[in-house]
Amino acid sequence: MSNALIGAPWLRAMARVFDNAGAELYIVGGAVRNPLMGLPLSDIDVCGPARPEDVCAFCEGTEIRAHLRAAHFGTVELHITDENGKHQMAEYTTWREDSYRCGHRPDSVKFTNDIRVDSLRRDFSVNALYRRVRPDHLEDVIDPTGGLEHLKQGVLHTVTHDPDHVLGDDGLRILRAARFQAELDLLPTPELMESLARNARLLADIACERLRDELQKVLMADLRYPTLKRRFPATFSGLSTIQQIGAWTYLFGDIAYDEEAAAALRSFAVPSLPARMALLMRRADPIKVVESMQRMRFSAKETEQAKTYVTALQNMGAPLFELVKPGIDALETALRIFRALGDESGVQAAQTVLKKLEGKPLSLKELAVSGNDLKPLFAARNRPMREMGRVLDQLWQAVIEEDYPNEREALLGHPILKS
Repeated sequence: MSNALIGAPWLRAMARVFDNAGAELYIVGGAVRNPLMGLPLSDIDVCGPARPEDVCAFCEGTEIRAHLRAAHFGTVELHITDENGKHQMAEYTTWREDSYRCGHRPDSVKFTNDIRVDSLRRDFSVNALYRRVRPDHLEDVIDPTGGLEHLKQGVLHTVTHDPDHVLGDDGLRILRAARFQAELDLLPTPELMESLARNARLLADIACERLRDELQKVLMADLRYPTLKRRFPATFSGLSTIQQIGAWTYLFGDIAYDEEAAAALRSFAVPSLPARMALLMRRADPIKVVESMQRMRFSAKETEQAKTYVTALQNMGAPLFELVKPGIDALETALRIFRALGDESGVQAAQTVLKKLEGKPLSLKELAVSGNDLKPLFAARNRPMREMGRVLDQLWQAVIEEDYPNEREALLGHPILKS
């Protein structure tokens, strides 16, 4: 790896403050791993032996604003403004040894000056790579757990030979393994796969929001690093591992795993989480889709969109008006999904529907009349204004299904307004 990362003046400035205080500053995890793989950085995590209170003290009066976020865990946010006036933040964590008794958060921590001890609290060897940052260069990679060799081999393994202890400390690491496999094209070692299966039950105790966040990253992995030369299809490989180790039911309940749909995600270049979820659950009862996504705390908007897409996929033979009511986006998404699946009959059905809708009002806003046009007619006939929404829907339906002209005068003369 070149020293390109140190080209960031704001990181050099941080290193200078630490050097002036006689303290060591290291980048760790993805900030080391990604450049080794030729991949861009998403964030920069830093660490070192300095205690959190000392970091706050020696940053005071410098260009770094240190915010103590979790003193017990040694976490300090380091804020700085770069040469372009843009805010930058790196999370600093004091080297430590964690002790877990239950759950995913350590119940006790002990600070250490030993980088090897710190490396053993991390999850996977490729995330336990360190480089000391100097004001003018990066020092060589420090690799206490064999991460460089694992990167060379293209495999994923924990920081210890026996993965059970690492996974037992935090069950979410089970899904993180599938996520790193999907994003980074790293194949879990046989020992890790066996351990993932043995420990899948731990996912039952993980907060739904954390499960959702990891699953979302797996689902979007095909789009994560487009320049990475892959041996395996990204999202499909991650989902396959989730299925193989018995973790699927902890995410989707009794919705069956659809291998064909999972494989189709590799050719589905739509960066929409609800659309990708709909493809994966294309055969599921829309109510089950909602229940599954609500359980994982997806947003109401994402959940409703996924349900709408699944419904469109399953009801392509429904009356035209029922298909257009949820919005043209659902039909266009269904067409893309059918194409990804190689479902020619589905593609034909969706294209036929879209062809029939050409030139038609695709929403009430595009109807040639509105409530304001109907008010005088309703008043003249003493019709309750509360019926106006239903009547507008009927006029819209007439234009969609009966080829009634979408013209103001024609619509105002429709028989339904005379009854």
